[in-house]
Amino acid sequence: LFHQAYFGRSSNAVAVLNVGGMSNLTVLAPAGAVQGWDCGPGNALLDAWCAQHTGQAFDVGGAWAASGQVLPPLLTALLAEPYFVRQPPKSTGRDLFNGAWLRAHLTRHPGARPADVQATLAELTARACAADVRTYGGATRELLVCGGGALNSDLMQRLAAQLPGVQVQSTQARGLHPLQVEALAFAWLAQQTV
Repeated sequence: LFHQAYFGRSSNAVAVLNVGGMSNLTVLAPAGAVQGWDCGPGNALLDAWCAQHTGQAFDVGGAWAASGQVLPPLLTALLAEPYFVRQPPKSTGRDLFNGAWLRAHLTRHPGARPADVQATLAELTARACAADVRTYGGATRELLVCGGGALNSDLMQRLAAQLPGVQVQSTQARGLHPLQVEALAFAWLAQQTV
C-alpha cells in the first residue's frame, strides 16, 4: 500500500522491486489494484558467496559478479527450482534459498570459478525477477528498484537487459533513496494507523 501511495501513477502500470535478502515485487495497476509477492533470492546468496570467497560482506557495485561469466548449466539448474513457477501470491526466504541449497547444486558443477558462480547468482536474481515482471506485471513500463540491490550496478544492468521496453531505475529517480524505502514505509504505516 505504501508503494501505491508513493509510486503509483494513474496513467500507467508501475512495478516496485525490493532487492534485499530476498526479492519482492509490487505491481501497481493504473486502476489502483495492488499485488505483491516474493520473486526469489535477492542479495542473500550473493552476499554469502561473496563473504565466503572474498571476505567482503557484499559485492560492491556487483564488480566481482561482472568479472565472472554466467555458467549456463548451473543457471538452468538453479532456475529449475519449483518455487519460480508458482503463481503469486507466494512467499519465500532463507529457509529455501540458502547456502545448503546452493551447495547441493554446486556438487553437480565441480571446479566452478567463484567469480563465475557470483555472476550466475546475479543472473539468477535478475532472471527470476524479470520473469515475474513479464508474466504478472501486465503493461508495466517502469520498474523502480529499491533495497541494496539498487546499488548493485551489475544487477541493475542485468535486470534492464532482461526487460527491454521497461525503464529500470532506482527509486532515487522518484526522489526516494533506495535504502530508505522500507523505513519510510513503516513510518507511513504508523501514520496511517494513527
